[in-house]
Amino acid sequence: MMRRAAIASLLLAASVGCSKREAAPHHPVVLIGIDGMAWEVAKPLLHQGKMPNLRALVERGASGFLYTLDPALSPVVWTSVATGTHPDKHGITDFIDRMSGQPYTENARRGRALWDVATRWGLKTLCVGWWVSYPAPEIDGWMVAPYSAAGQNDQNWKGNLSEDLVDQTWPRDLIDEIWPIAERISGPEFARLDEGYLGDVDPTNLSDPETKMVNQTRWSVSADETFAAVATHLLERPDVEPDLTMVYLGGPDVASHRFWRYAWPELYSYKIPEGGIAELGQRIEKFYVQADRLIGEIVAAAPSDANVIVCSDHGFKATSLRAPNPAGFSAHHLKGPPGVVVMAGPDIRPIGTEEILGDLKTRPLDLGQVLEVAPFIHHLLGIPLAESLRVPDGGSLMKKALSKEFASARPPIPSVETHDDGFRSPSAPLGVDEEQVRQIREWMDSLGYTGVGGGTFEQTSPKDTKDRDGTKKSGGSGR
Repeated sequence: MMRRAAIASLLLAASVGCSKREAAPHHPVVLIGIDGMAWEVAKPLLHQGKMPNLRALVERGASGFLYTLDPALSPVVWTSVATGTHPDKHGITDFIDRMSGQPYTENARRGRALWDVATRWGLKTLCVGWWVSYPAPEIDGWMVAPYSAAGQNDQNWKGNLSEDLVDQTWPRDLIDEIWPIAERISGPEFARLDEGYLGDVDPTNLSDPETKMVNQTRWSVSADETFAAVATHLLERPDVEPDLTMVYLGGPDVASHRFWRYAWPELYSYKIPEGGIAELGQRIEKFYVQADRLIGEIVAAAPSDANVIVCSDHGFKATSLRAPNPAGFSAHHLKGPPGVVVMAGPDIRPIGTEEILGDLKTRPLDLGQVLEVAPFIHHLLGIPLAESLRVPDGGSLMKKALSKEFASARPPIPSVETHDDGFRSPSAPLGVDEEQVRQIREWMDSLGYTGVGGGTFEQTSPKDTKDRDGTKKSGGSGR
């Protein structure tokens, strides 16, 4: 049913630097971010019945391309998703802040994110695993904030949570409740969970670099399974009733960087090892299938009347076509290939279903841009739209994806200037762990990310003449 969130304490209001407002009646919203999900991989799997949970959302909702930024860097794009603002405004422009040499942390962001705006308007948020959310801010709700997913690519680090790192959760003592989940998944349950991802890989068919690449990928199995398990655990608590739920899953991105050439070896002018094709050719597909399972678990635990949004920050394209990348990575997204958006719920208009579930060759609809996600969620939650978050070309999510009844009852007309007035000033990223910083830098070097961020970011759109979506160059569903 529609509801209003309870007003939090005056102390919490003071901590976020503003007085409270009250949102209009609304249905809950569930936002699931899937890093790197691309339609050219997902569409065939939907047709084959291998992603039933995403298909169910497509069948009853709005689906299409979500245009991103160029270059598309995860901390940058996911912060734009959470704020509705361009990187030159929110200030997160790379993995690492060049002035301090530290990975960006939540305190360095300029402007309110979705969880801050929700708190300001009397709404509760449950946020798990979102990029650049550490240290967990004091919000009205529940926050589980990893320090840095990118820096932990060599180990299974308990879902990117650390037992001795402070401020990973809000409330602060929430870590005591969720830490056993992280331990269980990265410990005694990991082998069973890994069976659906990498558990049946035969290392005798792989070279040493390929085996290392497989082992490096396993951290994302632990991360995704932990984040989803924590989110469902909290959603099943009777006292946890969030207006907004946000969960981040990163596995498809990790698998796509590493295993693209094994799924589509015909795209590369050099010979891909046969053992690698046999063992790794289906790994991207497996990560998509498991992401679909986690989507289903999260949606099942969420309120039945929620508006559900599944989106990715970008798609993928084959890269290093003439010679292998030294680190083994064979696909990229720096030029901003568009991502995926699927929305379903009582306030969503069904659109784009035929383009996804009809002929495989049919191009998905151009549904929106990453900068539109936050204001779209504001509107669904009964939060006034801000003039400062208007998309330059007018946007399309509001026009295309809102049900006629909702749009008629609540026209998407901005009525406040900004949601950022009175927000705390940004400060330098927090230095936490030099070993993680070293790992992040090595990881950035291997992917060609070093020196890419920190400059100009272009919001891509359907008007672009560049070949960004990769559908002609990336084949079908893999092997």
